[in-house]
Amino acid sequence: MPIQDSLPEVEIVTSKTTKRGGNFSINEDNLLVSAWLNISMDAVHGTDQKQETFWQKVWQYFCENDIYGTTRSTSSLSSQWGTINRETSKFAGLMAKVEAQNQSGATNQMKLDEAKALYKASSAQKNAVFLFEHCWVVLKNRPNSIDQVGSNDDDTMVLERPIGRKAEKAKRKRKDGDNEFREYLAKKLHYIQESHEQDIEALRIKAERVRVDAQRADMEKEMLRLETIKEEERIMAKETSGMFGKERLYFENLKD
Repeated sequence: MPIQDSLPEVEIVTSKTTKRGGNFSINEDNLLVSAWLNISMDAVHGTDQKQETFWQKVWQYFCENDIYGTTRSTSSLSSQWGTINRETSKFAGLMAKVEAQNQSGATNQMKLDEAKALYKASSAQKNAVFLFEHCWVVLKNRPNSIDQVGSNDDDTMVLERPIGRKAEKAKRKRKDGDNEFREYLAKKLHYIQESHEQDIEALRIKAERVRVDAQRADMEKEMLRLETIKEEERIMAKETSGMFGKERLYFENLKD
């Protein structure tokens, strides 16, 4: 069944004003990648989930962690992931070609620039730019994450996710333990730690914005104080001896 027909159109409901549709931002792309990795790495439920269930869980994770005021449906998330997966897979293949050349003295940045140039040259669109480097940086270190989702000739989305429930139960029954399962746990822990570090960085950025806003408010307050002093000095210096009646009384009262 085509994924667009199988997924329910569920919208985010929030108490704050949201903006709907439009291109995904870098922050939304990163959150979508995080959601896909988190749900697809669920060893207990991985391969036993139907597409609708899987993307519903991805959408749920996205909603719970969305701080950007956007509204996205399950179909829009799956469509964006398909684009991310396609482009990062293509770029990963180009990077592999560059790495295979064993260029002596080539830095990582030089290799990255060469892969970008190959991407541009191989694209049918003129002056094409690789727009998902921020996603590729995360996915390139995640085994089985790039090219996990593709589309066949019938445009039917095919999902592959690691370790199903039966395999998981079998592994737990092994008396001598299982190196593959321990490796999975280590990767899961590493991913959780990185996510925690990203959360800490987000809080640091938010605190810095608050500090900058407070400084700006203090500067505006000081400018207002200086303007008030300047106006008061002008009034105090005003000569009233040549004034008559109410005009003189007005400025005398201001001086007082």
